[in-house]
Amino acid sequence: MVYIQGMTEQARLFLFSVGFGFLLGILYDVFRTVRLMISNSAGFVLAMDILYFCVCAFSNFCFVMALDGGRVRAFIALGEAFGWMIYYISFGAIAARVTSLAVRAVHRAAAVIFKPFRRLGAKIRRKHEKNAAFLRKTSIKNDKNAKFLLQKHKSIVYNVLGYYKNCFLFKDRKD
Repeated sequence: MVYIQGMTEQARLFLFSVGFGFLLGILYDVFRTVRLMISNSAGFVLAMDILYFCVCAFSNFCFVMALDGGRVRAFIALGEAFGWMIYYISFGAIAARVTSLAVRAVHRAAAVIFKPFRRLGAKIRRKHEKNAAFLRKTSIKNDKNAKFLLQKHKSIVYNVLGYYKNCFLFKDRKD
């Protein structure tokens, strides 16, 4: 096993790492496109970023294992970062514009495709609004009645009088 590499071997590894960083930049744009297509919420962005980080970490591990026998060297990491930045500054800017146009086109096409279904849903909703309003009022009444009927029965005076009707205190009293 050779512990000290020559300059040619180090240069070769550096150039490979620059190319690998470039590929990681392309992978970032793929993840970005999927994120824009599906959702733009903060939770989904966080999940996609964590997934991208895990995929990059695993692929970086495999890259270093295959080319340098698992020895992590600073120039390899710097080469990957340099390659990623080269992609992001040059082709990444172009890819961002193209993907944003493609995402808008897909969203417009989906809007055209799903427009009849939305209209059908609106008709059904309008048809059943009266039923929904009636059910809403009924449920509010039932909720109020349930609160009234579920009181503690021994602390209420009319319930207590009903229990002790035959008691000697109330025998003379006629209800």
